[in-house]
Amino acid sequence: MEKHAAGTSRSFFKSSFLYFFVSSSVLCGIFVSYILGGSVADTMDFAGWSFYIAATLSWAAVYALLPFALSAILFACTKSARASSVLHVSLTVLLIAYFLINGIVYSQYRFHINGFVLDLLFSEGAGDIFQFNISIYLKLLAAFAFLVFVAIAVWKVCLYAVKRWNYVAALPASLFLLVALLYSNGYHAYAAVVKIPSIIRSASVVPYYFPLTANRLLHKMGIVSRETLTTSGLGKGSDSGLNYPFNELVVQPNDTAKNIVMIIIDSWNSRSWSPEVFPNIYEFSSHCTYYADHLSSSNGTAGSVFGMFFGLPSYFRGDIDAVGTQPLLVEQMLASGYEVKAFSSATLVHPPFARQLFANVPDLRVESKGKTVYERDCEITDEFVSYINDRTGERPFYSLLFYDLAHGYELPAEKTKRFSPSWEYADYLSLDKNSDPIPFWNLYRNCLFQVDSLVGRVLGCLEEKNLLENSVVIITGDHGQEFNENKKNYWGHNSNYSPVQLRVPFMYFDASQPAGVRRYRTTHYDIAPTLLKTVLGVQNEVSDLGVGHLLGDSCKRDWHMVGDNVNYAFIRSGNNMIIEKKHSGYIEVYDSLMNIRDDYKINAKEFNDVILDLNKFYK
Repeated sequence: MEKHAAGTSRSFFKSSFLYFFVSSSVLCGIFVSYILGGSVADTMDFAGWSFYIAATLSWAAVYALLPFALSAILFACTKSARASSVLHVSLTVLLIAYFLINGIVYSQYRFHINGFVLDLLFSEGAGDIFQFNISIYLKLLAAFAFLVFVAIAVWKVCLYAVKRWNYVAALPASLFLLVALLYSNGYHAYAAVVKIPSIIRSASVVPYYFPLTANRLLHKMGIVSRETLTTSGLGKGSDSGLNYPFNELVVQPNDTAKNIVMIIIDSWNSRSWSPEVFPNIYEFSSHCTYYADHLSSSNGTAGSVFGMFFGLPSYFRGDIDAVGTQPLLVEQMLASGYEVKAFSSATLVHPPFARQLFANVPDLRVESKGKTVYERDCEITDEFVSYINDRTGERPFYSLLFYDLAHGYELPAEKTKRFSPSWEYADYLSLDKNSDPIPFWNLYRNCLFQVDSLVGRVLGCLEEKNLLENSVVIITGDHGQEFNENKKNYWGHNSNYSPVQLRVPFMYFDASQPAGVRRYRTTHYDIAPTLLKTVLGVQNEVSDLGVGHLLGDSCKRDWHMVGDNVNYAFIRSGNNMIIEKKHSGYIEVYDSLMNIRDDYKINAKEFNDVILDLNKFYK
């Protein structure tokens, strides 16, 4: 009797493992179908296909492992082979059906099923997008019934195969899947550094797949060089799979090219904007157009700076970065003969702005000297002033000055006295929901006051050299910085998409334009198209250049997209309602104070139009 029970158990587990392996292969085939017929397939090579097959097979096995494990647990508890096999087959059918539907969604919207897709299907306006008649429902029902029939038939075949040959290569098959998992992740980690387009772009096609990246580790181990981190991706091919620009650029150079100076203050809380904190910049702003409701393109530096230069959400960053596509803004400046310089306190290697934004800029400055953030901020100011003083010739110039002090909080103790009481350093470990923000806030304002003095030197140098009359100057922050304003225990940035972390001061100086305050919404996506059209002579429609508008256009900027391709949100105009897709795919809606709004209904028709408009930049 015991022998019979043991034999039954072995037979069941062998059949179940064989079914698991077949299910993994089927799911792998479904995932491969996602890539066929799309623009990603056009960039695939041997390296890409070897990675993609290994990635899809190993990731499919991860999904198929769940029905296998649950059925095994049920069998171990009940000894019922029938109930366990029914559970295994049923869950596998649902899994395969889900990913078949997901493939249809991906081909339409370029992202996998998530909360936004579910809202499209089940919200009030869904009928305006999806119009199903009875014949479609019958076809879907027939397809599902056929899938169930095939799944049961395959299970029977697995039972017969085990009974007939009494052998399943479980160990070799498991090792094969493990090798595929290790190979695909290891290869992706390397490809992410050296920028192999076929691997990076195809990885995004695999549903809910988060492969390994290890840029810094590979650099520390000596596997890749610093030069590779800053230049990889160039020369890998020009097809990024995007229509960027949407139409080929038409350019009519201006008779007199204006210099462009872009000053970015990392982590700039708009509440700090006052003459007490910014005496120099505040005075200069009286000569600028000040945009009082300006939103960043993300709540972190990588996404926000990407949006400034490309005019596109960071959602597109992986596709663009895979082949080294450069911003139209920088490329057009180089084509127009501009001398392009970057003076950044923090390194341009992490995030990889040297590669993503300035890869074609000769003699790019990627790092600053100095033991503290304050010293490095001082150094970029000194270097810019020296550069302006030493300039010869008539070439127009573009200069980026990126200050990090308001993000790093490293001030000499004697410079923390203007606003008090003030911490001498950022004591993050002491912060909680009930912490008094004043000492931290005053440290922050003391840092900004020092940044203002440095920017004052920059502006004074431009004025002394009579350069302001023929220059455009932009002063803004990359993103906001929170000090528990909403009483939800949020400190800093990169944690939510509230106005506190997105809204930044923004001023635009052009001596030929009247100064004043504009109170309509503008965004970081407006910077690149404004410079391209008004300074660099691009004649295209603004819609060819990205998702932004001209800064001077007071049109409604609704459904403002922020974040990246994993965690992103849409900010509604007027009420600042935040519709966020979490990492898990779940949708959460917040008001501007980060209160959850379960009563908010997404208009499916509006959202569908927004996604289709974004997707026009895909081929």
